Amino acid sequence: MSTSDPAKVTAYESSTSTRVLTIGGKLARIGGSYIVLIAVAALMVVPFVAMISVSLQTGGRAAVFPIDWIPNSPTLQNYRSLLEHSQILRWFANSLIVATVGTVIAIATSTSAGYAFARMSFAGRSVLFWAFLAMLMIPGEVTLIPQYMLLSKIGWVNTYQALILPGVTSAFGIFMIRQYLQGLPKDYEEAARMDGAGEFQIYWQIVLPMLTPAIATLGTLQFLNYWNDFLYPLIVTTQANMRTLPVGLATLQTPTGGLPELLAGATIAIVPTVVVFLFFQKYFVRGIATTGLK
Repeated sequence: MSTSDPAKVTAYESSTSTRVLTIGGKLARIGGSYIVLIAVAALMVVPFVAMISVSLQTGGRAAVFPIDWIPNSPTLQNYRSLLEHSQILRWFANSLIVATVGTVIAIATSTSAGYAFARMSFAGRSVLFWAFLAMLMIPGEVTLIPQYMLLSKIGWVNTYQALILPGVTSAFGIFMIRQYLQGLPKDYEEAARMDGAGEFQIYWQIVLPMLTPAIATLGTLQFLNYWNDFLYPLIVTTQANMRTLPVGLATLQTPTGGLPELLAGATIAIVPTVVVFLFFQKYFVRGIATTGLK
């Protein structure tokens, strides 16, 4: 660039200043977004840190406010007391069985029904689909008493069947799988049909692998629903050995009757949910994004 042309030099300096200001504005917005996200994340993490901290303290120190965020003399006595004087291991096993089996069956029913609604043509498909969606507007408390009466008549109270089967048909899961499938091309399925593949073979070998993000999202949500459910297991279980972990912790009786043992149980209860979410986090975010769900 010739320095003898003042107009060109001025225009170049002006465009450079504009680019610098634009980049600076973008960096400031990104930095501000990260600051807000870090602050919100810290706000969400604080209760869990307090829970773990109190669970590692003795009864006397746990009652002090403000709490000791870093215990001076951390102890596992609360966890040992919980294991010795409660059925928390049985409650944990019950929750794990119910959540795992229920999630697997719910994935099977939701993916097969979602595939039928998205890819197959049959009489009354739209009416049946909207009927399933209408189920989302009915609160679970409305059907709680009829469900208990039915389970009582067939002798399923205090059984795993009662804890698992009523939740294996998910209207939300069917809707999510259908929405995800509608965003996928049909080329592979049509090619498989031309090669003579049947509907079940197409569903099992072609559709299910493409549904991995949606299945991970549905599985995570379904597992959390089963694991954290309190009211329904409270109604259908009257024996201590059939309680799930949330119900067992709510009825927990320890020798000291203190808060540290209860928070120790809550710490144990939260571990599987954190592990499941961290393991499926990538697929969970991708599934939510691709299905357009909020």
